[in-house]
Parts: sequence; structure tokens; C-alpha cells
Amino acid sequence: MLELIIEGDSTRKLTFKVLKMINAGFTGRGPGEVQKHIDELRKHGVTTSQEIPAFYPMLPDRITTSERIKVLPDSKNSGEVEYVLLLDGDNIYVTVGSDHTDRELEKHSILMSKQIYFNVIAPKVWRYEDVKGHWDDLILRAWVEENGQRQLYQEGKLEQLIRPEELIGKVQSRVTGDLRGTVIYSGTLPAIGGGLCFSSRFEMELIDEHVGRAIRHAYSAEPIAWFKC
Repeated sequence: MLELIIEGDSTRKLTFKVLKMINAGFTGRGPGEVQKHIDELRKHGVTTSQEIPAFYPMLPDRITTSERIKVLPDSKNSGEVEYVLLLDGDNIYVTVGSDHTDRELEKHSILMSKQIYFNVIAPKVWRYEDVKGHWDDLILRAWVEENGQRQLYQEGKLEQLIRPEELIGKVQSRVTGDLRGTVIYSGTLPAIGGGLCFSSRFEMELIDEHVGRAIRHAYSAEPIAWFKC
């Protein structure tokens, strides 16, 4: 169960029961954007799926709004900013999230690497109907810490990624039954500079400049300290 806040003309609480979850990948609208992400993964030894876009079913309990997640010590793991859809019957909500991935395991199985750590999601959402008309102008942005400095890691407008209607349609073709209670992670933007960063802190934001608001969330990836390797 996710306890969320719907932000709009007024705010109200939303209790969302996650029944299904899908992480999408390689969802750029143009082949150039898709290829950039494929290239940066291949630099780290990841063999990408032949399917584009790709879809990875997630265990539905692997999601959190926490500001801290636990990771294995001495592991290469990183976040990536995505828009996130939450399907609640006739209602569609949108927010920002991170598909936090173990990059070493990803070399062997992208699907399995998605399960080991939690998907992180912001605790605030917007109604899709409120942003549908200017969707392509919404901005995704992510920040990391490198050498003690906060650095911009990813940035781009949603015009670079496939729209929600197309994404939902492709997911529905792969899922048995209806999509009530489904969370869909959109796939990500290429990293600035084309390289992955293994930062212990990840900040993400979805910005709506049309009305001057943003959804922001940050979390730390903390290695477990109670086990001696």
C-alpha cells in the first residue's frame, strides 16, 4: 500500500494498493534517444534486450516512498529518473520515481537486477488530466553526488519519451486482466555525459513550468553495515 498525496486545486490523500508493477525500458520517442541509453549500458557490459521498448515485470512489493533504501556493500548500484504512472480504474496519476538497479547483476539479467532493490517513488502525485494538455513540456531532472559535489545527472522534457497512452497500451498487451492497481515506470533519459554514476544519494524531480510547480524526492542508498565480509 502506498500512502500518497494528490496535488491539484486542493490536496487529498490517496491510498493506492499496488497489484502489478512494470518497469519499461528503451522508451525514447526517437531511435537516437534509445541508442544513447543502449550505448551507456553497453559501456558497463550490459547486453540489452532485443525488444524495444522492453518491459520487465516487478514483484509488486518492491516499491517505496522512503528517503532511504538498503543496498549490498561494495556493489555498483544506481538510480535513474523516470515518470511513473499509477492506474486506479478511470483515474491515472503521474509522479516521479527511480528504478534503482544493481549494475553488476544487470550484466547477467536485466530482469533479475530490477528485483534486488526497491523502486523509489515520490509521495506526491498529480492527476494526469491536469497535465495532459502540456505533457511534452514537463521536465524530468536528476541530481547525484560525486566527489562530495551535487551534480546534474539527467535532464530532459517528456517529449523525449513515449506518451502515457502509448505506454499504457503496450503494457496492456503484455498483461493478463485489467490494469487497476498497476504502477508503470516509464524508462529513463540518457545520463548527461553518457556514463553511469554510482552515487549514494539520488535526487529527482518532475517540473511543470506551465503552472509553476514540481514534485521532488530524494533518497540515499545505504550499504548494510551489520555483516562482515
